[in-house]
Amino acid sequence: MQILSITLKNIKSHRDKELHFVKGINVLSGVNGVGKSTIFEAIGYALFGVDARDFVGNIERFITIGAKKGEIAVTFTSDSAETYRVSRSVGAGSKWLLAREIDGDFEVEDHSGAPETENRIKELLGLDSGRPLADQFKLVIGPFQNEFLGPFVLKQPTRRQEAFDEILGIDAWRKTYKGTSTLLKAVQSKIEVLTVEIEGKQEQVDTLPERQKELATLTTENEGQEKDLTGKEKSLAETDKQLAGLDEQEKTTNVVKSEIQVLENRIRDGEGKITDQNKRVEEAELALATIDKSKAGKEAFEGAEASLKALREQEKLQREIEKDITSLDKESTRLTQTLEHELREIEKTEKQLSEEESQLQKDRKALTADDNLSKTASRLLELRKEAEEIRKGQGLLDGRRAGLMEGKEKLAEGVCPFFKEECRNIEGIAPRDVFTARVDDLDKEILELEKRLAGLGQKIAEAEQAQHELDSLKVRTQELEKQLTGLTRRRDENNNRKRPLDGMKKQQAEAEQKALTRKEELKKFSKLETEIAKVEKLRIEHQAARDTFFANQKDALDLDNRRATLKEWTRLLEEIKTELAAKQKVLVKLDKDYDLKRHAEVRLAKEQLLAVVATIKQKIADLGKNRLRLEEEIKRLNKIQEEIKGKLAEKKILAGKAELVTFLRSKIFNNVSAQLSERFREEISLRADRIYRNIAETDEELHWGDKYQIVLRDMQDGTIRERSDDQLSGGQTMSAVVALRLALLQTIGARIAFFDEPTSNLDAARRENLAHAFRAIDVGREEVTEHWYDQLFLISHDIAFTEVTDQIISLES
Repeated sequence: MQILSITLKNIKSHRDKELHFVKGINVLSGVNGVGKSTIFEAIGYALFGVDARDFVGNIERFITIGAKKGEIAVTFTSDSAETYRVSRSVGAGSKWLLAREIDGDFEVEDHSGAPETENRIKELLGLDSGRPLADQFKLVIGPFQNEFLGPFVLKQPTRRQEAFDEILGIDAWRKTYKGTSTLLKAVQSKIEVLTVEIEGKQEQVDTLPERQKELATLTTENEGQEKDLTGKEKSLAETDKQLAGLDEQEKTTNVVKSEIQVLENRIRDGEGKITDQNKRVEEAELALATIDKSKAGKEAFEGAEASLKALREQEKLQREIEKDITSLDKESTRLTQTLEHELREIEKTEKQLSEEESQLQKDRKALTADDNLSKTASRLLELRKEAEEIRKGQGLLDGRRAGLMEGKEKLAEGVCPFFKEECRNIEGIAPRDVFTARVDDLDKEILELEKRLAGLGQKIAEAEQAQHELDSLKVRTQELEKQLTGLTRRRDENNNRKRPLDGMKKQQAEAEQKALTRKEELKKFSKLETEIAKVEKLRIEHQAARDTFFANQKDALDLDNRRATLKEWTRLLEEIKTELAAKQKVLVKLDKDYDLKRHAEVRLAKEQLLAVVATIKQKIADLGKNRLRLEEEIKRLNKIQEEIKGKLAEKKILAGKAELVTFLRSKIFNNVSAQLSERFREEISLRADRIYRNIAETDEELHWGDKYQIVLRDMQDGTIRERSDDQLSGGQTMSAVVALRLALLQTIGARIAFFDEPTSNLDAARRENLAHAFRAIDVGREEVTEHWYDQLFLISHDIAFTEVTDQIISLES
């Protein structure tokens, strides 16, 4: 997030002030009394909800003298890049409003009161830690100027510990100690309630022995009925056994009757099957006679079939010979055409090559160089050397002329041209002109050389043109030579085309001869079609006899099997008839042994015994119901007894809880805050030590010790030395506090921070190091700490911050 601007109206010395801030480090500067700290207080009041009385004893002193009401508005952006403006008035009817920017205008959000507004701002600032915003600002984010050192320099360890426990949010354990007092009283009250419930249930359990005695009486009566029931069931079992024997006789008789019926049915079915099988045997015998009559026709058909197959093979061979003849004729024709075409192409190519060679010879003869042209080009190098010599001579003459002119000027002034000082040889004598004639002579020589150089330039141009023409002729001649070489290669290739033609002629003759041979072979198949027609006619004549043979063959072959089956079925029928006679004899004996009247008497006796047994069982069932009722009641009383045991156990557990709460209150809740404090101090010490080393530029180690005591460690004479409290200088204490406050801010996750005169009590070197430490944090240098904040606000008169700040805001009175 980022604070964009603040507007103050009638706030202390600021009647109407608007300031704009940038991302990074913002430094407020100005003379004392100009209202720098008021800007921080205003941000704390409007954005963090700090009570104005925390800044001034009387809220009226927070308003400009003569005004009745003041107002502060802070504009900021959230992490979601949305812009908000929070405004809070000072004085009667104070309002705290939050508005969101929509299409360039700010629309006030609808909140039920200040607590909802505070929760919304917490969410936008990312400071929703459960602690009020005002406390987070006063304790860590923006401590007042006179409280910057605050709890760090408290001499009383207990007060210092209470202050930092509150800052780190671990003071809740002491509050828990007080809160558990109510819990202890609730547990004790629950124990008293359980005692009353146990006493009431015990009165019901006292009737348990009487119910158990009544249950024993019912049990004895039930045992007598069970004994009587056992005797009746024994008689019933004997009767049932007699009835079972009679039932078995009746059943056996019925089974034998049923088996006799089955055998009679099987005999009727068997006689029908034997009649059918006799018919099938007769059909097989007729089929055997039929195939004997058609056997000769079938064999004649098969002979014709075999002959036809052989003739078809010859016909197939005839087709292959005809196909070969066609293929050989095509190949012979193709080779003849190819030979003629190749010979024409070779002759045509040879003629073209001869014409091209004649033209190339003429062109090469035309490219012969002229003797004068060669002579002119051969002088090019000589002319260039001569021109270069003339230019060198010009350079020497120009140098000599320049020296003469300089000497002439110096001599006219009376200065020696060699020693660059006043010439004493001509002191008092008018200088004599000894240079003009020599300069004129040099000018003539230079003009002569220029004329010669101009003449040489024309000759060089002619020679270069001649050389260019010779080079062009050479290139063209080389190109003609390449063409002639290619022409020779093409003639060789054309001649090579003649070599395969002899082989091609041979192939053509061979193909033609093979075709004649195959045609001779074809003549022996001239009568093949007539023979095939004759054999096919014979095959058709005997087709019917062959079909008749195969139609009856299956039945004829099955004759022996059908006769064997008929014989087997006849044997089985006789066996069944024998078995039927035996079963009929058994049935006569069974009918003689079975007494139908006795069977009816035994069945009636069984029914009477069943009625008696049912009556006894009913009595036993009634006794069982009464017993179940008593058992349920006894079970209920036992359950109540178990409930009493459970409540006694619960009472015991509650007593243990009461003991545990007493133990926790006295042993744990007073100790947990110390353990949390140690963990926070270790984490903050690691971060603060890196920052402190950067500020102080020393090998001292910063450690936040027990009871939040600032401790500096270093090596002296090979041993570790620790210093704290009064042993530290003001600069050391201030550097350590700044480092610890930065680490604290990072630990709680604050993205903005306010420092009012953080360089007080620091020497120049430490002030400069502190300034660079802030900048290092801003750019995320790992040797200091992670880049944890979006904006840092400082009040300082120190020039060291002008080199590292992103914006300096100068306040004037």
